[in-house]
Amino acid sequence: MIKLERGKRPKELTDEVCEELKRLYAEDNDKAVWNSPKIKKSLKEAMLDMSHGKCSYCECRLEIESKDVTIDHFLPKSKNPDEVVNWENLFPSCLRCNRKKNNREEKIINPCENKPREYLGIRKVNRYRFKAIDSAGIGENTIEVIGLNDIQRVMVPRMQEWELLKERLIDIEADLKEEGFKKKYKNKLRRIMEDCLPDMSYSATKATNLLNDDTYNEIKNILLESDQWTVDLKKLEEDIEHIALRLV
Repeated sequence: MIKLERGKRPKELTDEVCEELKRLYAEDNDKAVWNSPKIKKSLKEAMLDMSHGKCSYCECRLEIESKDVTIDHFLPKSKNPDEVVNWENLFPSCLRCNRKKNNREEKIINPCENKPREYLGIRKVNRYRFKAIDSAGIGENTIEVIGLNDIQRVMVPRMQEWELLKERLIDIEADLKEEGFKKKYKNKLRRIMEDCLPDMSYSATKATNLLNDDTYNEIKNILLESDQWTVDLKKLEEDIEHIALRLV
């Protein structure tokens, strides 16, 4: 999970439209007013822009394979009907996370209001498994309510994506040690680093693993010694540091 920045409310979601849709929902709680043709397209676009095209909670890429975009009501609509189309209460979510969260009311991380890295860390002994690090129980609630340590649906995909990057890092290190610095190896490293940025799937996990990876740090040292750890790589690493979690 990473920190998200909520953009402006879609212009189609006017106060008048909100009131109309709230009234319709009050009349029929089974009516999916958030999918009204008046707002559906613009709302979906605005939400996906906010979340970098990912689920706001587990960070899987949406709109691929079976991962359809669903709208999650951060405050459950069944118990907070006035929030049913409130822009501040809506998040794009995969169906799995939406169903897991359902009507649960435990206090969890709000990706737009809280910094997930203040509540979640990654275990040193299993670098795909989240661990709560706050004392208020919010991190633990989030892991449990969303199912962020679901092995097959979440942890395995995190692992698979990181392992592919790790293999590429190993190849780069071997080539650098055998052939010395060549620009193509620096470019290969840049692409790996870009795969750990916020707009990529499971970026919090990949960013954490990258910065704590011995092979990555050995490559970085080689580039530093060759005077090739340039401004663009420094900036990439700073961006990665902003979303990386603590190893605990």
